[in-house]
Amino acid sequence: MATIIQAKDLRAGHTFLYKGNIYQVIENSFNKTAMREGIVKCKVKNLRTGAITIEVLTGEKLEQAVIEKSKMTFSYDDGSGYVFMDNDTYEQISIPYSQLSWEKNFIEEGTEVSVMRYDGELMGVSLPDQLVVTIIEAEEAVQGNSVQNATKRAWLESKWEFQVPQFIKSGEKVIINPSNGQYVGRAK
Repeated sequence: MATIIQAKDLRAGHTFLYKGNIYQVIENSFNKTAMREGIVKCKVKNLRTGAITIEVLTGEKLEQAVIEKSKMTFSYDDGSGYVFMDNDTYEQISIPYSQLSWEKNFIEEGTEVSVMRYDGELMGVSLPDQLVVTIIEAEEAVQGNSVQNATKRAWLESKWEFQVPQFIKSGEKVIINPSNGQYVGRAK
């Protein structure tokens, strides 16, 4: 029996079926004015296509999608996608690049992810809230640049470019937030 959820009860991370697709809520807002029904707007990710859109779901009753997650570790790039190995069964699966458009920027060998499936259909991966990554290249610090929070550009193996503090050097491990790709701190 499918669980029905009111649109006004959606929160970040919830998954639901809508117009034949499976969506995951990234952000939601609920605005209510006097004598009107509340307006529900959600920034959602289509788990089949990876597209991020804003949906107005005012008054909708939605079927909750139960997503199965299994912990897997990135092994290697097979030329058409990334190969992940199940941590328990050692089963390997290849996920095409198209399903990892954002996530592939932060995946390095040994990265542990949650592989998501809905009714056996592969939906992609979910990254942890923080990841430890290696800086492949970093610009030199500019002498005399003592402005508060001075930053410089740095790159990961995937060519992802982001800002880091001046003291970070090439080869260092840092912590990033994969939801926005920003520097969080030094890895210990």
